[in-house]
Amino acid sequence: MASNTVFTIFAIRHGETEENKLRVLQGQSQGRLAESGQHQALKLGLSLKHTEFNHVVVSDLQRTQDTWQWMGLNQPVTFDERLRERAFGKYEGLPRNQVMHAGFDELEIESKGAFFRRVSAFVDERVALYMANKDQDKCQELWLTHGGTLRIILYYLCNRFQVETPQTRFDNTGITEYRIQNGALSIERLNDMQHLCREKSAQRV
Repeated sequence: MASNTVFTIFAIRHGETEENKLRVLQGQSQGRLAESGQHQALKLGLSLKHTEFNHVVVSDLQRTQDTWQWMGLNQPVTFDERLRERAFGKYEGLPRNQVMHAGFDELEIESKGAFFRRVSAFVDERVALYMANKDQDKCQELWLTHGGTLRIILYYLCNRFQVETPQTRFDNTGITEYRIQNGALSIERLNDMQHLCREKSAQRV
């Protein structure tokens, strides 16, 4: 990678769904964006309307597609199933507390290893595509995805670039901004919620 090139990734969780409000396990079910999630997506879009993205990649599940539509950004988009949440099979749609208390039959769900390999393969591909392009000085991408997927992205990037992995949660429409330059990773924003005008400020690293 050329010394002056910068790769910026905006990794964002979808808006709040009806299932989030009911605290049920969604996994790879499509999900229904709640009215609150629609408002979150609108505010998210407004906060990013002056940001130019070279690529926008969105999970192909309905709740992320709907979030993208409500954001209202007139930019080309690619839908990628590798950005899906972990699949929980027959447990999807059940109350989270019930499932966590009873535990999973590991044969019925996507394994942690398969989930990790799927998401890390996506990250590797995006980074490799950027590094192969020697002509551009910078590249900005938006990845719109899910909470579990965002945790893997954070862990994988930090380990790949030998950066300590910070502790965080990923709220609906929270923005995490990564910057890769000179072979080094920095986290510029971590679960930034300021676009929603909440009292909770961004966690900065």
